[in-house]
Order: sequence, then C-alpha cells, then structure tokens
Amino acid sequence: MKKHLMRKGCTIEFLQEAVFTDDERNTITELKKLYLETINLDVALQRDIYNMEKNYEERHNAIFEKRKKILEEFRKQSHGDSTPNENVSNFWLKVLKASYTEFISKKDEKILSHLIDVRSRLYNDPEVKFDIEFHFDKNEYFTNSVLKKTYFLNCLPDPKDPLSYDGAEIYKCEGCTIDWKTPKNCENSSDSGAPSFFNFFSPPSVPGDPEDDQFCDINAILQNDFELGFYLKERVIPKAVIFFTGEIADCQSSSESETENTDDDSDAEEEDESSNGTDK
Repeated sequence: MKKHLMRKGCTIEFLQEAVFTDDERNTITELKKLYLETINLDVALQRDIYNMEKNYEERHNAIFEKRKKILEEFRKQSHGDSTPNENVSNFWLKVLKASYTEFISKKDEKILSHLIDVRSRLYNDPEVKFDIEFHFDKNEYFTNSVLKKTYFLNCLPDPKDPLSYDGAEIYKCEGCTIDWKTPKNCENSSDSGAPSFFNFFSPPSVPGDPEDDQFCDINAILQNDFELGFYLKERVIPKAVIFFTGEIADCQSSSESETENTDDDSDAEEEDESSNGTDK
C-alpha cells in the first residue's frame, strides 16, 4: 500500500520539456494514452486490495480479541500490581515506548498504563479511510473509553493531471476530542501545547491557501503523522508482542545500522591506507 502526502504549493522545479518533432509528439501522445491505461489498472488493483484487506479484517480482529482477553486475564490475576514499563499489565505502554518513545512523557505513561488495546479499522465505501483506535479502562484522567484518529485516502488520479498519479495518498487526518475530567489532567497533554503522546489526537489543519508561509511546514508535520498512522496499522498492532519483548526495535535499527556501516567503512578505509602504505 503506497502512502503519500499531497504537496500542493511545495512543487519541485523540473527541467523544461525537450523539443520534439510533430511525429515524435504524436508517438509520445500514444504512449501516454497507454500509460494512462496502466494507471487505471493500478487504481482498480488498489481498490481490489482494499476490498480484500477489509474481508480479512474480521479474521485479524478475532485473533486480536484473543490477545486482548489473554492480557485482561493476566491483569485480573495480578490484581493490577505491576512494575511500570516492565510487567505485562502495562503491555501496550511498553509497546508504544518501544515504537516511538519521543512521543511519550512521564505524565503520558501514567495515563497509558490504562490502555488495554489498540486496533485499526478500514473503511472502503463510500470513501477509503482507516481508524486507529486506542481503548482504555476507566481512569481518573478522561471519560473516553476509546480515542480515535482517522486517516483519509485519495485513491483516484487528479482529473487535471492524471499522469502524475503515483498511488493512493493520505490527504487529511482527523483526531478526536479528549474529555479530560479536570483541567489539571490537561497539563502536559494535547491541550497544553507541551510535547505529549496525546498531541497525536490533535493534528494541525492544512491552510487553504497553498501560498501560505506555513503550508509546507504543516505538510511536513502531517507527512510524519501519516507515516506514523501506517506504521501503527501495518507493524505495531500486528507485531505488538515482539515490540513488547524487544525482539523488534524499528526506531533504533536504522540509526544503529547506519552507525555500523559508518564504522565498517572507516575500518575498511584504515585497512586500505595501511595496505597502501605497506606496498609503497
């Protein structure tokens, strides 16, 4: 499933179109018609993929429901006693911390200790979108039992420029209102402006004018948001147990890999220099 952010107003400058003869232009026109046919096939294929994914969603949820019951049973047996971030009673908190710790403050951890399940839900009619749902036990922080974020996808080419189509695009997302029980609970939350995991549920709105100075900056923020939504849906939710155990660590793997590659390159360069010095 491709994911892109629409970048209206943040276009890249392309080289001017080469000069072609009339015969060449006619040939290119025919080739572009064929290319448009492949785009139409891609659109139909993407729709079929969404339909298939929706058909399998119920089966996935049956498995995830078993996972939820196992965790609920553990919490009942342990009577809620746990060591923060370590015990299975805090399963989803640790999963989220293993996935992207920069979003989670100490205050967030206390709230997320009440998180009992995370699910995704796909909709493919009348429009394609998906929800990320965070299910909570009753707690002293807010009255919501579920906090939800919705991502909307555009799966059709732009009628004015169909050849620019490059797969389905997330073009907007919507959060939800968190019904905090007291103003104090809003501190270090999405309502306070301080860094918090709960900012996830208050995404910025794209300015209506592409020429707005903040347009590209907000698009960049939303690009990260969209990637996070797909990451939750495609990796974190289904692979939660190995995030919990530490057998997968996506956030660190790329940086560690880059560091290792850099070290390897440095070692190789030193060996080459040493070898060259010996040969001289």
